[in-house]
Amino acid sequence: MFFNEEEATMRIRASIATVAMVALVAAGTATRGAAQDKTLTIGVLGPLSGGAASYGVELVRGAEMRADEINKAGGLKVGNDVYHIKLVSYDHKALAADAATAANKLVFQDKVKFIIGNAVGATCNAVQTVTEPEKVLFSFVCWGTSNLGPDKPYSFRAMLSQWEVAEPFYRWVKEKHSAVKRVALISPNDTSGKDTNTAVVKALKGLGFEVAADEYYERGTKDFYPILTKILATKPDMLDVAAAPAGEGGLILKQARELGFKGAKGWTAGTNPFTIIGVAGKEAAEGVWSPTNINVKSDFVSPTVRRFGEEYEKRYKEVPGVIAVANYAAFDVFTKAMQDARSLDTDKVLAALTQKPFDTVWGKLVLGGRETYGIDRQFLYPLVISEIRDGKVVDIAQVLPAALKK
Repeated sequence: MFFNEEEATMRIRASIATVAMVALVAAGTATRGAAQDKTLTIGVLGPLSGGAASYGVELVRGAEMRADEINKAGGLKVGNDVYHIKLVSYDHKALAADAATAANKLVFQDKVKFIIGNAVGATCNAVQTVTEPEKVLFSFVCWGTSNLGPDKPYSFRAMLSQWEVAEPFYRWVKEKHSAVKRVALISPNDTSGKDTNTAVVKALKGLGFEVAADEYYERGTKDFYPILTKILATKPDMLDVAAAPAGEGGLILKQARELGFKGAKGWTAGTNPFTIIGVAGKEAAEGVWSPTNINVKSDFVSPTVRRFGEEYEKRYKEVPGVIAVANYAAFDVFTKAMQDARSLDTDKVLAALTQKPFDTVWGKLVLGGRETYGIDRQFLYPLVISEIRDGKVVDIAQVLPAALKK
């Protein structure tokens, strides 16, 4: 078939228009596909081997659960972009040098701008030498007092520390156990112990208690009879083993009972009451109160914490502890702040993080801590007080940090 020159020109123009249209459609499809294919890499650090491995495992699992939920829902929408979340985790074995190496890998090799999860105070200090200068947003469960401050604006603590639990815990003691007037404290003679006792003493004095004793011992001590004889001579109504680890705390309670102590007992920093029961024995451990344990099946936690516990146990065949819940909540808060900021720029996300409370697995979560640290970078949420009864741990109350009452 033959066409005259005018018809041929018209057909060529039509063909060009068709090709152009197809190209535009293809480009649009590619653009949408590219948006869906964007990846946001988020780092997680922690001890994944060694004696503190349980901390790191819970950190990774908490982050993993929230990341998977976001990805299965279609990704994280930030402004006009949608991101698939990729987690990269490193084991620092609870060693500061290894933590610094891992942080350098995340920031300079993996190009991470958000690290959600770390544990053990000294390792947080090491990581912050990398994250703060590079404006990497960093959340952790480390209890070191120096880990938060005006000189560390990109750092957040996701779990309540001794500074947050001591006041509401002893406020509850004052309200529910008015016979307790004089409290004696004993902790390890190191930074952890001194930080904890300092926080408890401040809470006690602020609430009108008398500090009967503020004592320290060297880690590894087995014979507590001499120091306990000195403490019990002050006639305390309550003995708080404060920052003692479970094994040593159990020995203190056992030997205090043998010396005739029959008063109230507390464990401000206690996270594993079952070990303290095993070491102290049922009778000596009976009645110990702690504000730092969590039972995800308790009636005193929020329904969302109970649901989290069910999903966690279904997935990992274990019951989660407070660290898993805390890191899940931190991941949720950070990603919501990215959405609020409509940006992944860490300065913009930082501004969004500090603007308002967040609804989380804990319930209402606010940032506080200015009075203690000079800056609001501490996550605050309801805490549950437990009591050891007949060798079992029973949750008995939920109390709120002061900032959540406002």
